[in-house]
Amino acid sequence: MIREIKGYHVLIGLLIFFGVIIAVNAVFLTQAFRTFRGEDEPRSYIQGINYNDTLARREAQAELGWTAISTVSETGVRIEISDADGQGVTGLMLDARLRHPADSNLDIVLDLRGDGPGVYATQADIPDGRWTLVVSTPEGPPFEMEQEIWLQ
Repeated sequence: MIREIKGYHVLIGLLIFFGVIIAVNAVFLTQAFRTFRGEDEPRSYIQGINYNDTLARREAQAELGWTAISTVSETGVRIEISDADGQGVTGLMLDARLRHPADSNLDIVLDLRGDGPGVYATQADIPDGRWTLVVSTPEGPPFEMEQEIWLQ
């Protein structure tokens, strides 16, 4: 026996269809807002205003002629900084962190300490994945570097 499709059958089907779509969109929106808060740089406006200072620091760093070689493994970070003559640069206070590309809550702050002439190192438990090593001097001679890293 074939049953006849009536108007209320179509109405119920449409309500269920759009109800499922709205529920799935609500779940996706909730997850999107929980996992990514939007702006990752908390002071992007101030950073933009001070961009000329950033350019001046980079120019001063280029005049120094320093070079840096970094080595990153699952157990730690080692950076060798040498001046234009190839001599190790000592006595720097470095701010360093491993920045996660998707979530700043996963960033790892590094405590780099002098470990020889021009060598700065620290032990850290670094998970596998993609990271950006960011190193700079908060005061003193201008130095900053960024390096993309992929640990497997």
